[in-house]
Amino acid sequence: MLSNIIKPAILTAIVSVGAVQWAEAQSPLGARASGMAGAFVGVADDASAVYWNPAGLATGAYASLVLDAGPWEALPPEDTPAGQAGRQTGRLAAISPPPLGFAYYRVGSFAAGPVEPAVSGFPGRQEVRRSVRALTTSTIGATLLQSLGEYVVVGTTLKLVRGSATSGFAGSDARGALDAAGELRSGTETTGDLDAGLMVAVRRLRVGLVAHNLTTPTFGHDDEGGEAVTLDRQVRVGGAWGSGWPGRSRVVVAVDADVTARTSMGGDRRDLAAGVETWWKAQRVGVRAGVRRSMIGDARPVVAAGASAGLTSAVFLEGHVARGWQAERSWSIGARMTF
Repeated sequence: MLSNIIKPAILTAIVSVGAVQWAEAQSPLGARASGMAGAFVGVADDASAVYWNPAGLATGAYASLVLDAGPWEALPPEDTPAGQAGRQTGRLAAISPPPLGFAYYRVGSFAAGPVEPAVSGFPGRQEVRRSVRALTTSTIGATLLQSLGEYVVVGTTLKLVRGSATSGFAGSDARGALDAAGELRSGTETTGDLDAGLMVAVRRLRVGLVAHNLTTPTFGHDDEGGEAVTLDRQVRVGGAWGSGWPGRSRVVVAVDADVTARTSMGGDRRDLAAGVETWWKAQRVGVRAGVRRSMIGDARPVVAAGASAGLTSAVFLEGHVARGWQAERSWSIGARMTF
């Protein structure tokens, strides 16, 4: 039976840029979730639940520690001038000792637009440039969890988000332009935000729902006419089956779907993701894989895989790799401790 629990936690958000076409990744945070191609909202059974579904903190491990870092990148096919490019970096540290939970993560998102003339109407091929934009966010917060009967938990995360958004111009090379975007500097702003999560856990089945950026915070106001960046609301639903739930499962199968569309490098997308995880050698070795694709516009599929190796029965080293459309690729490494 689920008991009434209150846990503080910390959460940040992956960015989407209002009217600007932004190369947004699924999320570079959480090696397990990324190895299942993001099919994790209904799983969310370790400290990375602070991002994937805060309500999962009440239905997962009794205590958990997750450390994780990794990049995501997408470049135009063969680095063609017409294409847009994107890069994202993330670092996560999360801990959820009962009855408390704490985490911190920082996300940097960088985008480079297609090649354009450096001077309006200039026909030469040498005088070209790419517009570049950057947004970094660091967020701390507190998550309150409340059980509603025996099977349902809701979670609300109050967030304090410190963000920096800026834009400029760089050379025509896509990778070099992304490097330049990462070097842009601007003032920071701090604002509040709100996330909410729901988890329904009935024996071996779980259904989760998470909503990010409910107040749609905005960064990068510029008195000289610069473009502001808004974190759009994002809603995602997921279902999962675990062979050993409640408790540790040898096999987990999960499916996630975006309820809301989000801006990405290839146009708006709304993802459907499926993933599987299995454990061997007395649950010392874990292997996972997944695939996701957009349900609107072009499919833009991504295939992911990951693994865990147990140093002890409770301490694991983990990682993932993913490849997909438009040379999209990501990887992460991390460590996890669960009890």
